[in-house]
Amino acid sequence: MAQFSNSRPRYTTGKRRKNSRSRRAAAVGPTPARRRGPAPILIIAIVIVLLVFCWIFGRGCGGNQEAKANEQLREYTGLANKLISRSATVGTQFNTLKGDVKAVSRDDAARKLQSMIDSCKQIAHDSTLLKVPPKTATIQPLLQLTFDMRVGGVDKYRSSLLDVLDKKNSSTAISTMSDGLFDLVVSDKSMQSYRGSLQEKLNAAKFGFEKVADSVYMPKTDDAAEAGVREYVNGISGVETGSELHGVALVGLSTAPARVDKTSSGVSILPYSKTFTVKVSVQNQGNQEEDNVAVVATLTPDPTGTQQKKTQKITRLKAGETATMVFEDLIPATGTDKTNLLKVTAGPVAGEKKTDNNTMELSFIMRSDSGDTTTTTPTQ
Repeated sequence: MAQFSNSRPRYTTGKRRKNSRSRRAAAVGPTPARRRGPAPILIIAIVIVLLVFCWIFGRGCGGNQEAKANEQLREYTGLANKLISRSATVGTQFNTLKGDVKAVSRDDAARKLQSMIDSCKQIAHDSTLLKVPPKTATIQPLLQLTFDMRVGGVDKYRSSLLDVLDKKNSSTAISTMSDGLFDLVVSDKSMQSYRGSLQEKLNAAKFGFEKVADSVYMPKTDDAAEAGVREYVNGISGVETGSELHGVALVGLSTAPARVDKTSSGVSILPYSKTFTVKVSVQNQGNQEEDNVAVVATLTPDPTGTQQKKTQKITRLKAGETATMVFEDLIPATGTDKTNLLKVTAGPVAGEKKTDNNTMELSFIMRSDSGDTTTTTPTQ
């Protein structure tokens, strides 16, 4: 019996059909719009704005810092100028006194110079209190050096000048004065270096209209050399200057034993000693070498003693040189009722015109031996 199938016949076009699973169901309704991000131009614009803002903000901060540093520099300059002006005032006083020192008394010169030294010390101290901005940290030491050296320079000048006026060792005084004046020369150079550096910084900060004050203590640097100082000292002491100058002076006298007391009339009191030594210093204050300079020591016991006189000679004494001589063979009278007069004279040498500094005297009493109640008077 024949069998029949209910299935429908299949027809083909020869094309391969797609799998139905791969098909997508069409959405019902209108197709939604596609979602998009910010436009590229807008993003670029935002980035540019942010970059410009950061640049302006950063530059503004840096500008404020620079302006603050410049203002600190300007304030520092104002305070430093006040110190420099104070120092300049002292410098004017110093040069006025130095140039006309013969017109003032010894005590007045000492007082005025001490006042200058005190002012210099105060200025140097005040300099350490300055608030130093970063821009001047490297040059502040120059200002401090200037003020410190002026303290020492004026102090050395004062001590040496008083030695000259007191007719002490002029060779040492000349050397000390020269050292002091050279300190002032160095202080001037330090000041000029400081001023130049600070002015450059002010110009760079657009503050060129601000000027650094000036202060000079030694307008002529040659005056600090020993030759110049020697001529200056000779002018103070009244020594004539010229192509040839002769002159010696006694600049020191001491005894052993040394004085332990003095009487109401100023007579020195020496303790008893079996030996008596006299030491003197003789200086050539001219500019020529001197030969065979005689030095005479005379001891006269009073009232009834015999005068003793001893002579020594300095074979050669160069200009400015000081020689020391010792006399050991003089015998003073002992006892409180015996007064001894010691007189020592150097020169004078040939051609010497100033002789008031050739002689020194010492009036003294030598106590008697504590174990001997008698007094002795030397005789010859």
